[in-house]
Amino acid sequence: MPLWRSPDVTYEVVDDRAMLLDPSGSEIITLNPVGSVVWETLDGTLDVDGITDRLLSLFDGVTRDELAQDVARFVDELRASDLIVDEAPPG
Repeated sequence: MPLWRSPDVTYEVVDDRAMLLDPSGSEIITLNPVGSVVWETLDGTLDVDGITDRLLSLFDGVTRDELAQDVARFVDELRASDLIVDEAPPG
């Protein structure tokens, strides 16, 4: 299932770190550089497997299974915080 950034999240990438303003506008979340790379891929074209495949060449010493687990865990955290959506935003 493709993943999208929530249209209710405002974000900016500064110095390789995505800074997100949550949908309620009450919390700023700063992602580390790896999380920021994942965030940038959440445009509705990829699912967890696609994100894993895209990122795998960026990291040495990590297996695809390890990376897939990390990406899935991170996506779950984003979903739990209402920062991503599982269907295309309107518009």
